[in-house]
Amino acid sequence: MSIAAGDETGQRGPPEPSFDLIRKLWRVGSMFFFGDRKAKARFLLFIVLLLCAVCAGLFVVMSYVQRDFSTALSGKDIPGFYRAIWKFVGIIVVAAPLYSFYQYMQNLLSLEWRAWLTENLLSSYFSNRAYFDLKMDGQLDNPDQRICEDVSSFVQNTVDIIALFSSKLLNVIGFTGVLWSIAPELVFFLIGYSTFGTLVTVKGFGSRLMSLKFKALQREANFRYSLVRVRDNVESIAFYGGESHEAATIKTFLATMVANIRELILWNRHLALFNNVYEFSMIIVPSIIVAPRYFSGEVEFGVISQTGFAFHRILAALSVIVLKFDSLSGLAAQTERLESLLSALDNHTGDVRLMKRHFGRTSSAVGHSAADNDREETPLLNMVSGPIPSGPSSDRTKNSETYVVSVVPEAVSSGNILREVGPGLVLKDLSIATPNSQTILYENLNLELAPGESLLVMGPSGCGKSSLLRAIAGLWTRGSGILQSPSSSETFFLPQKPYMPLGSLRDQLLFPKSSSNANAAAFSNDGDLYKALKEVSLEELPEHVGGLGAVQDWSDTLSAGEQQRLAFARLFLHSPKVAFLDEASSALDAGNEARLYALLSEKLETYVSVGHRTSLVKFHTFVLEFKDDRSWKVCRRDEFVPA
Repeated sequence: MSIAAGDETGQRGPPEPSFDLIRKLWRVGSMFFFGDRKAKARFLLFIVLLLCAVCAGLFVVMSYVQRDFSTALSGKDIPGFYRAIWKFVGIIVVAAPLYSFYQYMQNLLSLEWRAWLTENLLSSYFSNRAYFDLKMDGQLDNPDQRICEDVSSFVQNTVDIIALFSSKLLNVIGFTGVLWSIAPELVFFLIGYSTFGTLVTVKGFGSRLMSLKFKALQREANFRYSLVRVRDNVESIAFYGGESHEAATIKTFLATMVANIRELILWNRHLALFNNVYEFSMIIVPSIIVAPRYFSGEVEFGVISQTGFAFHRILAALSVIVLKFDSLSGLAAQTERLESLLSALDNHTGDVRLMKRHFGRTSSAVGHSAADNDREETPLLNMVSGPIPSGPSSDRTKNSETYVVSVVPEAVSSGNILREVGPGLVLKDLSIATPNSQTILYENLNLELAPGESLLVMGPSGCGKSSLLRAIAGLWTRGSGILQSPSSSETFFLPQKPYMPLGSLRDQLLFPKSSSNANAAAFSNDGDLYKALKEVSLEELPEHVGGLGAVQDWSDTLSAGEQQRLAFARLFLHSPKVAFLDEASSALDAGNEARLYALLSEKLETYVSVGHRTSLVKFHTFVLEFKDDRSWKVCRRDEFVPA
């Protein structure tokens, strides 16, 4: 999520009327009809188009009934008048349920389309941590609004426009024959007049209205998110007394949104004025053309009304861009925003696939023998062997062992850390850069942490302690060198501020698994959950909140210290091979912190902690200390000397 007070967002600009926009509309719109539910999608679309054709046919029939009705009325033909009345009744009996079902099928198509598109976007958004990378990249504003609101509006507008264009096309086909048989010159007049109106609308109003609609969606999302931020940070704002600042900031977003809407209203007024002149000036044209023929006795009176009916149906069909440009401009803005989201997700997927092609055949762990690696097909890999220099292992007898590491020179030189899966934690010549690659945090970090050993990472604020954990977790990939750690299923991360998902107290303990997930069955019985709560001194919490099934806003219900203790309970329940803790006890008092780390050392063989307190040193085997000058030092805990 990103907020920009103005238009300098670093993203694509507003859409312009062009073939490129049509291409994007086709890309976003066609996915549903060529996806995994294409049979159902195409069936629903076929039914909608079929009903559209039947409804268009009814309008043609109605024009003839109207002609007979007007002729009978002018000629005082009583039997003919009542025959026309009964025909009208018959058309109403058929049309009333038909139009209701037609609208129902449009809504059903919209619902199925929206559900499918939203599910697919959500799958891509949460796949390979795309949500994190898009946030860190900062080039895409408000993906939540695009997935929620823009998808809904896009689908609804697209279905409406598909039905509208299909109906108008059928009207042109059906009524052109009627009008041509009466006054061919009106057909040529309509083509020229509608072409003129379309050109004026697109050239005179198109770019500006599309730009304003695009900005409206963006600024409304920014305004909404500024309010969400206040809701999520009420306590911090209250402590600071920052109400005035936040109110002023939000009012700035409101002012930019209102200014854009004012201009949009103004341009809509201009468009409405042109539309009214364009449409109203044609009201009496058919009568003017056909009236002389009626006066001379060439045609019946009913032909005048039929001509007017057919003329205006064709005019509305040919002028759909003129008369519906407001909806079309909104669709253009929604298309641009969804297409840019799809492109960003596709690019992310492509990057991940590229990484897998580079690294997919690397050895599963640093420490495989050369013979093991020779059995694999590795035409792109350069096998580099030799001892891994490391801080902790320098004092042990492992220096004599030879480690074989699969290296992809192209991947390292392109600025990506080469990842390996294996026991413990091994860093070889590791350099970590920020996601934008503008800052190198530290270089050539080497260490080896074997199973059964633990590491405390210390150093001044901003030196990159937490960044090391981000790199280990795979959240940051920029840099160089080799990083070996267990697979994600065997590791567990505890951030400084634990995430409290929506759900019950049971869900908080089982997260990231769900109580409905079969994989959580191993420790989802209430006895295990109560035991874990007791271990972190939260045994009375279920009674206070209403049981393990109680649902509350846990971020507000629990204090920072209680949230951190609950996070430790999560860790103990999951029992990973390796745990990574990023100042996970910063909100705890010294007694609780010592007790939890004592439990941690009993329950887990290997863990890495980031912390400031020297009291944590005794619970770890080694200490990695970063310096302000980007240098680092590794020592045993009994050799560590506090600065």
